[in-house]
Amino acid sequence: MEDDQETRVWVVNFVGTIIEARKKPLRQCAHPQIFTCADIYIYYGMLKEHMDCWHCLFRSYMIIALAINVLLVPLLILGLIFIYLHFSREIRIYATVLFVATWLQMMLSILFAQQYQTVGDVLRIWRNRKSLEFFESRCQCCGVLGPDDYKLGGLVIPLSCYKDLSGMDEDLFQSGCSTQSMKHSFPIIQVISFIVQYVLVICLKVFLYILIRSGTPRRSMRSERRSIGSLNP
Repeated sequence: MEDDQETRVWVVNFVGTIIEARKKPLRQCAHPQIFTCADIYIYYGMLKEHMDCWHCLFRSYMIIALAINVLLVPLLILGLIFIYLHFSREIRIYATVLFVATWLQMMLSILFAQQYQTVGDVLRIWRNRKSLEFFESRCQCCGVLGPDDYKLGGLVIPLSCYKDLSGMDEDLFQSGCSTQSMKHSFPIIQVISFIVQYVLVICLKVFLYILIRSGTPRRSMRSERRSIGSLNP
């Protein structure tokens, strides 16, 4: 009976600690969620445009970037829990992981903003006898080096090699797709997202410093499990 009462007291104190947790770091941790969701929407839209590109390297990069942003959502939620519970050890590890994830996300976004040379993807598609329609329609090109690639291979020139799919000789694209490049826009919201996430890392470090200097007993998931175990022998 006494053990049950001690357990109830511990639960009440534990919940009280959660309710009295400081609100400012939580608000700062919640802001990146909005920008991360916006990034997911942007990357999903860009990936959707490139789904028709067979085994394109750019599409693989886009899938990686989308996966990182999707994983950031539960990561940011996890940060809310650590801040609520004042888990100093977990906050320190969490800030490091968040910094690395944000840095990787930023590097991929900078990569997407560069001129993307299509030669590697075009040669890969041509060697595997797949359609170049994706590049021909977007880059206004035809074949690898030009429309003669189809003629020399005894193939019919596809409508994607013609302006507005007209099929008329005067509308035939003369340049090859291997000489083209693609450049994607770099949305300003992604820049804001990087800044907000890096500010969050700094705020977490400051919060951790204040937590330690204030004399608050250091807590971690391990110490909480030990305390629960001591109440329930």
